[in-house]
Amino acid sequence: MSTDIVAPAVLKLVVAVPEQGMRVDVCQALEENFGYAVLEQVRTGTALQRAVLEQEPDIVIFDVRLPGINGLEALRQIYQVQPVPAVALCEQGDRETVQSMLLGYSLSYVLKPYEAHHLDSAIRVVRARWEVVKELTQANAALRQELHNRKLIERAKGVLMKRYRWSEHEAYQRLQRSAMNRRISMRQLAEAVLNGTEFPGGESTRPAYNAQESAHA
Repeated sequence: MSTDIVAPAVLKLVVAVPEQGMRVDVCQALEENFGYAVLEQVRTGTALQRAVLEQEPDIVIFDVRLPGINGLEALRQIYQVQPVPAVALCEQGDRETVQSMLLGYSLSYVLKPYEAHHLDSAIRVVRARWEVVKELTQANAALRQELHNRKLIERAKGVLMKRYRWSEHEAYQRLQRSAMNRRISMRQLAEAVLNGTEFPGGESTRPAYNAQESAHA
């Protein structure tokens, strides 16, 4: 039995800090002390937007007071295209504004002055929250799709019941059996019925010919 241990993936960062010396120190500390990979470091809000959309990092670290477009506005615009977890570096006076964005964004923050381990803690927190949000989003999408599928099947079942005077049970069984025979999902089959193509593959949805009923017609 293999005892190989899979190493955790290295988190990729984009760092936006206006002061060059601080920016270099932050990137160096994160790479050397905590094993992160800095894909790109920039100094303006416009450059932050470009870097995030081009590099697709796992985490963004940005100073709130970036030149041009400030960091928070840059993040808002980035989220319109590609949401990404982020850590804001802020002054005490920016704290209230940053906190107002915490519910709508995957965002954490660190107050200045800060040390590298503060950034590491904030990165871990926001990354964990991001994973939870992703799981919930995927679960909600799956539930919405399941509900949509059920509605399609119910509508298709109703069409068959009305068209052929089948019972609800018989309509459902025929849908189920035909989907299994054709190796397609019941949703696909329901869509075919609703689109007027009936059962795919040439199988008729009409009831079998009944000679006794024909004789009494």
